[in-house]
Amino acid sequence: MQLGNRSRFVDGSLLRVTIRSSEGLARLVNGHHERAFGSVYNGETDADHAVLISAAAGTVRDEEATLNKIFGLYPLVGEVRAVDAGPLGGVAACGSARDGQYYVTMCAWVDRISAGTVTFLSPKKRLVDRSKEFVDIRSEVEFPIPGLPAGQ
Repeated sequence: MQLGNRSRFVDGSLLRVTIRSSEGLARLVNGHHERAFGSVYNGETDADHAVLISAAAGTVRDEEATLNKIFGLYPLVGEVRAVDAGPLGGVAACGSARDGQYYVTMCAWVDRISAGTVTFLSPKKRLVDRSKEFVDIRSEVEFPIPGLPAGQ
Protein backbone atom coordinates (compact mmCIF):
# COMPACT_ATOMS: atom_id res chain seq x y z
CA MET A 1 0.00 0.00 0.00
CA GLN A 2 1.27 3.45 -0.91
CA LEU A 3 0.75 6.62 1.06
CA GLY A 4 1.23 9.43 -1.42
CA ASN A 5 4.83 8.98 -2.63
CA ARG A 6 5.70 6.79 0.35
CA SER A 7 5.82 3.02 0.44
CA ARG A 8 5.36 0.79 3.46
CA PHE A 9 8.45 0.57 5.61
CA VAL A 10 9.22 -2.73 7.33
CA ASP A 11 10.77 -2.06 10.71
CA GLY A 12 9.63 -4.31 13.55
CA SER A 13 10.38 -1.88 16.36
CA LEU A 14 8.53 1.02 14.66
CA LEU A 15 5.61 -1.24 13.76
CA ARG A 16 5.32 -2.27 17.42
CA VAL A 17 5.18 1.43 18.34
CA THR A 18 2.26 1.99 15.94
CA ILE A 19 0.42 -1.07 17.26
CA ARG A 20 0.78 0.10 20.88
CA SER A 21 -0.37 3.55 19.83
CA SER A 22 -3.44 2.20 18.00
CA GLU A 23 -4.31 0.11 21.07
CA GLY A 24 -4.10 3.25 23.24
CA LEU A 25 -6.30 5.13 20.79
CA ALA A 26 -8.83 2.29 20.76
CA ARG A 27 -9.22 2.69 24.53
CA LEU A 28 -10.14 6.36 24.00
CA VAL A 29 -13.02 5.71 21.60
CA ASN A 30 -16.20 3.82 22.46
CA GLY A 31 -16.97 0.64 20.56
CA HIS A 32 -15.47 -0.89 17.42
CA HIS A 33 -12.10 -1.58 19.06
CA GLU A 34 -11.40 -4.06 16.29
CA ARG A 35 -11.17 -1.07 13.96
CA ALA A 36 -7.72 0.09 14.96
CA PHE A 37 -4.57 0.00 12.85
CA GLY A 38 -0.97 1.06 12.76
CA SER A 39 1.42 1.32 9.84
CA VAL A 40 4.89 2.65 9.01
CA TYR A 41 5.89 4.38 5.78
CA ASN A 42 9.16 5.65 4.32
CA GLY A 43 9.96 9.30 4.72
CA GLU A 44 9.37 11.38 1.61
CA THR A 45 12.96 12.69 1.43
CA ASP A 46 16.40 11.72 2.73
CA ALA A 47 15.86 14.21 5.56
CA ASP A 48 12.90 12.12 6.80
CA HIS A 49 13.25 8.64 8.24
CA ALA A 50 9.68 7.41 8.58
CA VAL A 51 6.03 8.30 9.06
CA LEU A 52 4.06 6.31 11.64
CA ILE A 53 0.28 6.23 11.46
CA SER A 54 -2.06 4.92 14.16
CA ALA A 55 -5.84 5.25 14.29
CA ALA A 56 -8.97 3.81 15.85
CA ALA A 57 -12.63 4.09 14.87
CA GLY A 58 -15.48 4.39 17.33
CA THR A 59 -17.67 6.97 18.99
CA VAL A 60 -16.11 10.07 20.51
CA ARG A 61 -18.27 12.17 22.79
CA ASP A 62 -15.82 14.97 23.67
CA GLU A 63 -13.34 15.69 20.89
CA GLU A 64 -11.23 18.26 22.79
CA ALA A 65 -10.91 16.10 25.90
CA THR A 66 -9.95 13.08 23.80
CA LEU A 67 -7.32 15.09 21.92
CA ASN A 68 -5.84 16.17 25.27
CA LYS A 69 -5.81 12.53 26.41
CA ILE A 70 -3.92 11.51 23.27
CA PHE A 71 -1.13 13.97 23.99
CA GLY A 72 -1.25 12.83 27.63
CA LEU A 73 -0.22 9.37 26.38
CA TYR A 74 2.99 10.97 25.04
CA PRO A 75 4.40 13.19 27.80
CA LEU A 76 7.64 13.86 25.90
CA VAL A 77 5.72 15.62 23.13
CA GLY A 78 5.71 19.33 23.91
CA GLU A 79 4.96 22.63 22.23
CA VAL A 80 1.50 21.25 21.35
CA ARG A 81 -0.54 23.68 19.28
CA ALA A 82 -3.92 23.51 17.58
CA VAL A 83 -3.84 23.05 13.81
CA ASP A 84 -6.47 22.86 11.10
CA ALA A 85 -8.14 19.44 11.14
CA GLY A 86 -8.82 19.63 7.41
CA PRO A 87 -11.92 18.72 5.39
CA LEU A 88 -12.78 15.70 7.54
CA GLY A 89 -13.44 18.00 10.52
CA GLY A 90 -12.98 17.47 14.21
CA VAL A 91 -10.05 18.91 16.16
CA ALA A 92 -6.32 18.51 15.63
CA ALA A 93 -3.01 19.51 17.14
CA CYS A 94 0.70 18.97 16.54
CA GLY A 95 3.65 18.86 18.92
CA SER A 96 7.33 18.01 18.86
CA ALA A 97 9.88 15.99 20.81
CA ARG A 98 13.32 14.44 20.64
CA ASP A 99 13.39 10.65 21.00
CA GLY A 100 16.93 9.31 21.05
CA GLN A 101 18.24 9.56 17.51
CA TYR A 102 15.10 11.12 16.00
CA TYR A 103 13.37 14.46 16.00
CA VAL A 104 9.66 13.81 16.29
CA THR A 105 6.66 15.78 15.09
CA MET A 106 3.40 14.19 16.20
CA CYS A 107 0.04 15.40 14.94
CA ALA A 108 -3.26 13.99 16.18
CA TRP A 109 -6.88 14.32 15.18
CA VAL A 110 -10.16 13.48 16.86
CA ASP A 111 -13.61 13.64 15.31
CA ARG A 112 -16.96 12.09 16.24
CA ILE A 113 -16.01 8.72 14.74
CA SER A 114 -12.24 8.34 15.08
CA ALA A 115 -8.96 9.31 16.68
CA GLY A 116 -5.52 9.03 15.18
CA THR A 117 -1.92 10.15 15.06
CA VAL A 118 0.57 10.86 12.30
CA THR A 119 4.14 10.90 13.58
CA PHE A 120 7.07 12.12 11.50
CA LEU A 121 10.55 10.85 12.44
CA SER A 122 13.60 12.70 11.15
CA PRO A 123 17.33 12.30 11.93
CA LYS A 124 17.75 16.08 11.58
CA LYS A 125 15.74 18.87 13.13
CA ARG A 126 13.15 20.09 10.64
CA LEU A 127 11.81 23.62 10.87
CA VAL A 128 9.01 22.78 8.45
CA ASP A 129 5.38 23.11 9.56
CA ARG A 130 3.96 19.59 9.14
CA SER A 131 0.28 20.53 9.59
CA LYS A 132 -0.59 20.58 5.86
CA GLU A 133 1.19 17.29 5.28
CA PHE A 134 -0.67 15.88 8.28
CA VAL A 135 -4.04 16.89 6.78
CA ASP A 136 -3.07 15.33 3.42
CA ILE A 137 -2.07 12.05 5.10
CA ARG A 138 -5.19 12.00 7.29
CA SER A 139 -7.31 12.49 4.16
CA GLU A 140 -5.67 9.42 2.61
CA VAL A 141 -6.13 7.10 5.59
CA GLU A 142 -9.52 8.19 6.99
CA PHE A 143 -12.66 7.73 4.96
CA PRO A 144 -15.92 9.59 5.63
CA ILE A 145 -18.88 7.42 6.52
CA PRO A 146 -21.66 7.60 3.89
CA GLY A 147 -24.66 9.48 5.24
CA LEU A 148 -22.69 11.35 7.89
CA PRO A 149 -22.57 15.11 7.19
CA ALA A 150 -19.20 16.45 5.98
CA GLY A 151 -16.85 17.43 8.76
CA GLN A 152 -18.31 14.90 11.19
